[in-house]
Amino acid sequence: MSAVFPYLIKLSPLVVLLVLSLLALRRRNAQGRLAGYLQVYLWTFTLIQGIFSLNALGGLKWDEATLHSLNLSAAFLSALFLFYMSLTAVSPSAPRWLLYLGLFFGAGLAWWNQDLGWLAGWGALTLAAFALITRAFVVLAQPLQRNLVSYFFPVLALAILNDVLVFYGAAGAENFLRLPAAALLTFLSLRAHLPDTRDLIRQTLTYLVTSLLTVVVYLAGRAVVEAVWGDAQGYNPALVGASLALLVALVFSRLLQAVRALFNRLFRVGIYEPAQILRDYSTSISNILDLEKLATVAVGVIMEALEVQKGFLFLVDPELDENGRKVYRLSGIRGAGGQAKAAGLLDGESPIAHFLISEHQVLLQYDVDFAPNFLDAPVSERKWLGALGMDVYVPIYSKGEWIGLLALGPTGSGQRYTEEDLDLLLAIASQTGVALENARLVENLKKLNVQVREAYTYLDKANHDLATLELTKSNFISIASHELRTPLTVARAYAEMLLENDTLSDAVRDLVKGIHKATLRLHEIMDSMFDIAQLDTRTKELDREEVFVPDLLRSVAQQLSPAAAERQLELLLDLPQMPSIKADSESLKKLFHHLIINAIKFTPNQGRVTVTGRQLSPNNRDLPEGGVEIIVSDTGVGIEQKMQEVIFTKFYQPGELNRHSTGKTKFKGSGVGLGLALSRGIVEAHGGKIWVESPGYDEEKYPGSDFHVVLPSRSQGESKTVRMGSAVKLRLQ
Repeated sequence: MSAVFPYLIKLSPLVVLLVLSLLALRRRNAQGRLAGYLQVYLWTFTLIQGIFSLNALGGLKWDEATLHSLNLSAAFLSALFLFYMSLTAVSPSAPRWLLYLGLFFGAGLAWWNQDLGWLAGWGALTLAAFALITRAFVVLAQPLQRNLVSYFFPVLALAILNDVLVFYGAAGAENFLRLPAAALLTFLSLRAHLPDTRDLIRQTLTYLVTSLLTVVVYLAGRAVVEAVWGDAQGYNPALVGASLALLVALVFSRLLQAVRALFNRLFRVGIYEPAQILRDYSTSISNILDLEKLATVAVGVIMEALEVQKGFLFLVDPELDENGRKVYRLSGIRGAGGQAKAAGLLDGESPIAHFLISEHQVLLQYDVDFAPNFLDAPVSERKWLGALGMDVYVPIYSKGEWIGLLALGPTGSGQRYTEEDLDLLLAIASQTGVALENARLVENLKKLNVQVREAYTYLDKANHDLATLELTKSNFISIASHELRTPLTVARAYAEMLLENDTLSDAVRDLVKGIHKATLRLHEIMDSMFDIAQLDTRTKELDREEVFVPDLLRSVAQQLSPAAAERQLELLLDLPQMPSIKADSESLKKLFHHLIINAIKFTPNQGRVTVTGRQLSPNNRDLPEGGVEIIVSDTGVGIEQKMQEVIFTKFYQPGELNRHSTGKTKFKGSGVGLGLALSRGIVEAHGGKIWVESPGYDEEKYPGSDFHVVLPSRSQGESKTVRMGSAVKLRLQ
């Protein structure tokens, strides 16, 4: 056995490193990049230690100089890896090129192979690592990250002590001090939540000071007893010792409590009674039905009990985004935490949303930043949570559904939340669920009541306006039918009869032609008024037939060609092949007649009116069978943004009425104000839409206008057999 023992000593470091390497390989997903670098660190030193062990057992015959160089390079690699792992603990997205640069530098030192070079490189990296973790420990605001960084102090201390012995040639081939450093590094790299170093120190000091005081009390009591009764007859030291030990045992509990209370104050450890807090909280929120008041009470109780600096309550509402994906909208409520935070969106498939929905546990900001299972979360979600400046997020549920979120910032002492704190927060969130659901129901009921009142007010006004409009339209139709239409028809007939008389002189014939033209104009106005009345009362019947819109537009454009030529305008038609539509052809002719003549009237001489179009694909909302879009564009004066809806109302007149200028094609000439109103009525009667787009009104720059008309191909359910019409390209001047 004595012969085997030296071999076991030589192999023990290799065995320890191999076990740690296998453990790191098994838990490689524990801490993301930190665990990955740990594997490289452990396998590197397992290989180096294997070389030392084989050489010690006689398997290799390396000389002392080579082994010394290997030991120096191992010290440099240890400092390099510890520096980069410290950097990763401080900043998880640390650039890898720093590691590659260090390895390149190490290769140069190996080629140079001078002790001074190894010492300089090792010293620089060691100082950099120590400075990095010292500064991070001071400035980091995240307690859990600061706690992680604090574990690097003993790791660095052990590694530095080992490497100093290496440079002095006293470390030996086993490098025993590197083993506890590697074990501690493995522990901090593979465990998600490390024990709080401050708490470990507090508890250690508590029991150490209590033990020392106990020994002092025992020894002091023993000394006093021996000084007073030591010379007395019958003095029994064993009995005195047992009595003092019993006395010390009786006071130990109180002494421990006193020492613990002292160190709790020194370490600013908060003490509270969870059961009492829950009772008070339950009583406080039991009758609250206002969301803002509930947020104030919920966050206020937590801030007071746990000395939290800030906190917010968020409402969670599931929604569908524009792609039909489920998302959760988090809306902040103004409460005890101050101003409500901006709303955020969590994707339904996000790891963060999945955790909050299914795990029913507290989510830590530290986990969002460092845990591997959250590294795939959308960057926008992680940035939003990071911008809140919170430490913990406590989900609130009601009937199994996620309805709210308590977001809490750092504690006043700057320390991490303990397990007892997190359990208390979960209990508070559980009690908040019912109260929050009731408050939301009341809030929704209030909004619904407001909407109902507004709807009743609007409906009452609409009914009144509708009754007035119906009366106006009835009177209008009666007047148009009996008082104007009949005498106008008679006047037109007599004018046509006179024109057929060949005995009239040229002067008289010209007068009659003027009368006939005026009667035709009045007849056209009366037809528009009658059509408007029918469309308003929905009594106009559409004679739907198969219509090829490009051919119809060509016919309308040819009829209006003289009007365009009179104004020296260029009239362009550029229409691709389009499917036929089911529509009233006469109504469509009136529609496009009004749109084109309107463009002619508001475009200056030498301008241009263009008619284009395109086929529209079917969609479930507006055009289940598809349709066509026609755009009538001009280079005219344009339309103000605020007037782009008003122009479609009946009897609308641009400009001031006292400057009304009548003219069918005259520049900026006005009519009765029915053309665009009739156009909208015809389009809507066909189930389509009409609107105008224009940068604005300008009589100098002439920004122009674009009138869009969308018409469905046919009603849903009709025959889907569609014929395509021919394209139309036409230029009229």
